[in-house]
Amino acid sequence: MQREYKRHGFFCFSDSRNRELWCLKHGEAEIKTVCRILEVSRRTSAEGAKIVLSGIIADDSAKLPFVSRAEREELVTDKIVLIENAYMKKWKGLTTLYIGKNTKLIDTDIDFPGRSELSKPKKRTIAEIIGCEGAFDVIVEGDIVSSGEKTEMLLDDGTGALLLELQSEKGADIGFGTPIKVRGNVVESESGYVLMAKAVKIKSAKIVMAEIKNFLCKYT
Repeated sequence: MQREYKRHGFFCFSDSRNRELWCLKHGEAEIKTVCRILEVSRRTSAEGAKIVLSGIIADDSAKLPFVSRAEREELVTDKIVLIENAYMKKWKGLTTLYIGKNTKLIDTDIDFPGRSELSKPKKRTIAEIIGCEGAFDVIVEGDIVSSGEKTEMLLDDGTGALLLELQSEKGADIGFGTPIKVRGNVVESESGYVLMAKAVKIKSAKIVMAEIKNFLCKYT
């Protein structure tokens, strides 16, 4: 698939195939995708004159935040929508799909995964996440390989490493060498990619040993 750079600073793709939500990147334009709307909220713009819609969309590859700076009747929770001519920008550090005035929204009646299934986070490797310039609501498993303050650590899963930011109460039992499973968003910062943890689970020794056995069975 060829990618062309437009003068206004966005990339567009030269064919019209539907895109998966996973790995859409900041700066891409003319996005065409089919998704289910998981959440929608409305607020008034800072100027007080416009309604801004924001929420979460999903397909079977990923979840993404979206923003529309105009009221659109198609943006209703649990609807399946074909989106044409959207574009991607960073918003609060997260790659976000923007629905502009030239974006088409078409109600679509197709066989598509349900809302409860799509609401579950996907497991991703750190290499995948860095290659896609961040991620929204994913699960990452790895080991703590550097530990400074209890809320700032380095997580490594064997494919790469990123910073882990914990809420203070979640870091009390986590230190160097701790195997953990983390759910959260990965954003790009001046220090690199940061996994902003929403939930953290320390993996038990039993689970770790089972994973080692499975690995050895596959590769030895």
